[in-house]
Amino acid sequence: MDAAGMSPLGLMLEVIRQHSPKTIWTGAPLEAFRQVANTNRGDIGEEFVRRYLAQHGIEVAKEGSRVSTADMRVMGKMVEIKTASEGTGGNFQFNHIRLDRRYDYLLCLGVRPADIVFNAWTKGEVSEGKAGNLVRMAEGQSVTFKLTKKPSAMRAIEEIPDWARKRFSGT
Repeated sequence: MDAAGMSPLGLMLEVIRQHSPKTIWTGAPLEAFRQVANTNRGDIGEEFVRRYLAQHGIEVAKEGSRVSTADMRVMGKMVEIKTASEGTGGNFQFNHIRLDRRYDYLLCLGVRPADIVFNAWTKGEVSEGKAGNLVRMAEGQSVTFKLTKKPSAMRAIEEIPDWARKRFSGT
């Protein structure tokens, strides 16, 4: 503490708080997710799905490295996972969706301030626009796309074990 009564660190933190706008994430249970770098958010989403499905007795295997054609196998099916947090407009933007990779399903994991949602489509459904409108990530390229989804188009995360069993076992 200096002569003025507040340490430089304390003063800086106070100024930061005053200049940091409150958002839907401020003080929320999953606020820490917004502090993580985008690349790490993807890793967190993949690991969460893997552990959550395994916790429910569903066969899951990691598919190798970051350059693998899909992120994991779920009951033998190749699954690509994209993770996004709810943005200021209330939507999710799932980035870097590729149609030139070999996978059976695209699973989109959405992290909201206080809950987690998902939805998934076959690669064919994604290609045909049934998952929504794919938009190019950059002008003039046609390799990676983004998909924007409203929370109302997503499903509660608690439904994912039953969804996986029905989709992948045929029952």
